[in-house]
Amino acid sequence: MLKIAKEEEKFIVSLFNVNKLNILFSELIKEQLNDLVSVPGRHIIFNLSGIRFIDSSGFSTLKLAAEISQARGSRFQLCNVGDEVQELLSETDVYNAFEILSSYEVQEKLELELDD
Repeated sequence: MLKIAKEEEKFIVSLFNVNKLNILFSELIKEQLNDLVSVPGRHIIFNLSGIRFIDSSGFSTLKLAAEISQARGSRFQLCNVGDEVQELLSETDVYNAFEILSSYEVQEKLELELDD
């Protein structure tokens, strides 16, 4: 489900073969992200390229990852947020919970793929 690339000191997380982050996928994503965000001092960039919809469960998963990262002294950012998702973020209370990069070019080399 998740693809994780390591670029220098950053971990770039992308969703594989999915265009929405909803209740069907959020629990699995939460479990897979937990190991990554629980390590202190990491810089994690969650790539939302290709994601067209996020429901409240998906937002909750991302917000929890951001909170755990912050508590561990790590950095959690969102990147490549499409117009549809940007609109959803703007309409919800979670917009300020995230640090959002306007864009980020993700290299194709993958170091780890998680799809339990």
